[in-house]
Amino acid sequence: MEKGGETMTGEIIRIIVEAVLGGTLIVTLVTLRSTKKKADEEAKAMEIDNNRKLMENFENYIVTPLKKEVNALRKDVRRLNRAVEKIPACPHAAQCPVSRELQDTDDNNPAADGA
Repeated sequence: MEKGGETMTGEIIRIIVEAVLGGTLIVTLVTLRSTKKKADEEAKAMEIDNNRKLMENFENYIVTPLKKEVNALRKDVRRLNRAVEKIPACPHAAQCPVSRELQDTDDNNPAADGA
């Protein structure tokens, strides 16, 4: 019976070791799953933060300077319109080179093209 007892004891030890290792495996799998979920959440948070920073940079370095430039151009156009509106009242309007340039519709004139 001793031999059978040793076999039974060996069997019990094997079952205990498998249970411990099996429990460890389950804990490891749960830990890995939890770690993956946390890593996915952190990656998503980083992606959101990167998109926010990208939008801020786009606003700061593209949109805002363009808005300033557009507003400056609008101001220049308003000043030019006021000046052009005063040309007919000018006593030198008939000989005014600026007036002639503005009225010139010749496509071959480089100054009229903005070149």
